[in-house]
Amino acid sequence: MVSRISIFALALVGLPIMASADDYIPPVVGGKTYVQHQIVAAKTRHPEILSIIVEGKRDSDKSPVVLGSTRASGAVFTAAPKPAWNVGGKLGPRGRTYVVRTPFVSSTDHPIGTIVIAFAYRKGQSIARLDGIARAVSADMARATLSAKNAADPYPYDNAWGPNTYAQALTERMIAGHPDLLVMMIHATPPGGKANIIIGSNIGRIGKMADEDDLRVIEKGSTNLEIGGDNDRFETELPLLDASGKRIGALGLVFRYKPGDDKEAIHRHGLAIRDEIAARIADNAALFARRR
Repeated sequence: MVSRISIFALALVGLPIMASADDYIPPVVGGKTYVQHQIVAAKTRHPEILSIIVEGKRDSDKSPVVLGSTRASGAVFTAAPKPAWNVGGKLGPRGRTYVVRTPFVSSTDHPIGTIVIAFAYRKGQSIARLDGIARAVSADMARATLSAKNAADPYPYDNAWGPNTYAQALTERMIAGHPDLLVMMIHATPPGGKANIIIGSNIGRIGKMADEDDLRVIEKGSTNLEIGGDNDRFETELPLLDASGKRIGALGLVFRYKPGDDKEAIHRHGLAIRDEIAARIADNAALFARRR
């Protein structure tokens, strides 16, 4: 499901552990990164925003690059300009713009880069309100981004699939209802199809094909458990069931974790969420129905 840093197996389950599922990532075409998708949506939600530029470093980068830009998608992966200041807000020339630089972090608070948001500004406008919008955009992006690698993922991951499904609506509902849930991914096979894919996700990657670890859960009903990230994520992948109890795929869940946390309790919590989700799935085909 996601990359692994260190691994454990719970003695009470005695089940196999996950390996990295990030073996192949399609190329980014036309600057369409996952971050680009996020900032275009944020600009649409907030008409006061003139532009958003996100800067950061991928594993292969020695210096920061543009990860997303509403000004020009062609700027993606080009060198980021040297910042005029670190963080905070600043009025532009003639007081017509207000620009905020705010940290871009992951869902577990790891630094990824910087978000630069430019607002249209007129004299007397509330700076506090614009700062609040910038904080909201930053928080939304952190909630939806697992890592720098995830930020630079292509979006869409596979042009054949998009977010307008019941599976995606269900994912968004569960993420909103469980603030401790960092990641949720629904793996299922399209009716009449052969390849199992991610069809619901709060971190992009919709259309990503299942790897051998996912298939072990899907085909054999195994459970994958591990500590991931920088030992700050508990990752569990469980058999996905429908309302009748039939196994129809795999469900990936990721929770925040710190050393000493009760892993068995987190696993039980994941099982409870899985059962809550199952009660809302009539059958496999329902996952692929267009959302209403």
